[in-house]
Amino acid sequence: RAFMGTAVDYGQPRLQCNSETINNGSCFGYAVCGFCYGYIDDGSIPEEEKDNFYDTFNLIVIGAVLPAIGMFGLLGNTISSFIYSRKEMRSSMNVYLCALACSDIIIIITSFFLFVLESMRKRSIFAHRLYATAAPYMFPLGLSAQSLSVFLTVTAAADCLVLVRKSFQTVIIIVLLALAYNAPHLFEIYVIDCWSLPYKKPSKDVCPTELRGNEMYVSIYYAWMYTIVMAAGPLLLLILINTSEYENLRFFYKENTSISHDCDSGDVITLILVVALFVTCNILPLTVNLLEMLMQIENPYLIDLSNLMVVVNSSCNFLIYYAFGSNFRRTLKQYCRRSRVFIRRAATRSTRRRRRRPSRQIKNATFEPLPVTSLIIEPNKEFLV
Repeated sequence: RAFMGTAVDYGQPRLQCNSETINNGSCFGYAVCGFCYGYIDDGSIPEEEKDNFYDTFNLIVIGAVLPAIGMFGLLGNTISSFIYSRKEMRSSMNVYLCALACSDIIIIITSFFLFVLESMRKRSIFAHRLYATAAPYMFPLGLSAQSLSVFLTVTAAADCLVLVRKSFQTVIIIVLLALAYNAPHLFEIYVIDCWSLPYKKPSKDVCPTELRGNEMYVSIYYAWMYTIVMAAGPLLLLILINTSEYENLRFFYKENTSISHDCDSGDVITLILVVALFVTCNILPLTVNLLEMLMQIENPYLIDLSNLMVVVNSSCNFLIYYAFGSNFRRTLKQYCRRSRVFIRRAATRSTRRRRRRPSRQIKNATFEPLPVTSLIIEPNKEFLV
């Protein structure tokens, strides 16, 4: 960690910042932001040589479209996790779908830090510092949630074929496996204090550790294990499971018999579409990984689109649940009606309390006695007051 810096007295002659010190990775006693991974934005690149089209593309895709889809996904997954956790929706497959919704919430939240903040840190010193501070925690957490989502999707897809009796214990085991698989990410990056040349003030940056720089580790863990465990392996397995479930569904419809276990036809259709969405959204990330692993090609446009597809996959399951899950839709409508009745009754009670409660003016008013008038009675005359 040779680039760690601390606040210094800028009046000392030895603490300089010029082209020579910048090339050596130092400025005013700080490490230069970006030096530890080979990129220094010192403003020397002419404007006409910068890829302004990519900056616009990145701002639209990552800075605008991804947060909009992610906000919808947070709402949808919150509703999904609530509905699938209800007593009347209790089944082994729904336990996995509830856990899947929770993992998708984590994926979306961490994507705001890892993707949106990473894009915004070119435009704001606050985003630059916040990204570097949050990255060591959000990076392993987001990848663990992504692994959990993959494992849960495969388990839920296989549930209607092979009924798993202890679904809660299975979810706990899957969570532990996802955390164990992604534990090495905790030791891949660290945060340093650095000098930002574009903003001309101290900031923070993320640097890779020796483990992350080890070529054998990157080749085995990132290239081959990721492809087998997170990409190609689950995709092929899900395609086989989906095909089998589709054939079973056709057979049950043809023979006019009920589906076995606790999965009805609506659940099977829902699950088939969830798996189809997963496969569709993960084709591009797999392609990006294969291009980088086999041909050493890194296309920033494809990387941004693959990150967007990860968020799309985590955000759109609610639409499938509502459109094709009859039990899900019925339960959601029941709770919506109950919430409307509860709100209406609460408003009625509040109105009644306000009517019964005396106004503050009447409560604090002081009443003075009326003056007593004398009655004068004279013969053969009317009463005079």
